[in-house]
Amino acid sequence: MRQTKLPDYRLKQKILFLDKTSDESFVHYGDLCAQAGAYTDALDFYAKARHTEGIEKIRQFAMSNGDAFLFQQTTRALGTQPSDADWEQLAQKAARLKKFLFARQALAKITDAQLAGALKPVVEEAQAKQDT
Repeated sequence: MRQTKLPDYRLKQKILFLDKTSDESFVHYGDLCAQAGAYTDALDFYAKARHTEGIEKIRQFAMSNGDAFLFQQTTRALGTQPSDADWEQLAQKAARLKKFLFARQALAKITDAQLAGALKPVVEEAQAKQDT
């Protein structure tokens, strides 16, 4: 199988912003980046093509990996507002994966103060267990 090289930063910028690139090509580059684990780059290409399916796959990846930053980028690209339940699920997943910065970031996004307050000790307890 032929190994395809991912675009470097300059080429990526050229493809995204300077060249007249087709949506099909954006999706192709997004697929290449996603397969290589370069999810942020993949998201850039999918967002440029408005490829909802690709963006949604990355959103699910972010959720399952507790990546609050990537999750927030995907919701922005989709033009959606995540619910408190989404942020709660992400915070719990991040805490289980010992990604405490992401867990705290997700907690900060929860608009229901009671829910956020209830989850905060769970995240702090998980972090304390890891620190000992």
